[in-house]
Amino acid sequence: MAHPVSVLRLVDANANRALEGLRVCEEVIRFHYSSPHLFRRLRAVRHAVARAVRALPVTSVDLARARESRRDVGRRAPGARVDSLERLLLINFQRSKESLRTLEECSRLLAPRLTPTFQRLRFSTYDTERDCLLRLAALRHR
Repeated sequence: MAHPVSVLRLVDANANRALEGLRVCEEVIRFHYSSPHLFRRLRAVRHAVARAVRALPVTSVDLARARESRRDVGRRAPGARVDSLERLLLINFQRSKESLRTLEECSRLLAPRLTPTFQRLRFSTYDTERDCLLRLAALRHR
C-alpha cells in the first residue's frame, strides 16, 4: 500500500530529529558529565529508535525520495539560544520526545502494531531525561 508523501516526510524528518537529539544528549552526557551508565542508556534508546524506524513498512529510499529539505518551510526557523551544556541537553531531550510522539502517531497510520513500541521509546526517553536531570542536580550540590 502506498503511503501519502506527507506521511513519509513526517517520518523522515522526525526519525532524523529524534536520532539527532538523542545523539546530542548522549554526547553531552558522555563528554561533559562523564556518566557511563546514562551514556549507555541513551545509546540504547537511540539504537532502539533506529530499529523501530527500520521496522516501519517503508524503506530508507522511500523516505529519501519523500524528503524535500530544500523547500521545507521550517528550514530557516531560528534555533533557541543556548547558554550552557545543560540547556543544550534539555533542548535536545525535548526535541527527541516531541519527535518520538510524532513517530508514534504516524505509526498509527503506517504500522499500528508498532505504535506501542514508539510509545515505550517515548516513555523511556522521559525516564532517561528525569534520571539525567537528577544526576545533574546531584552534581550541582556537591
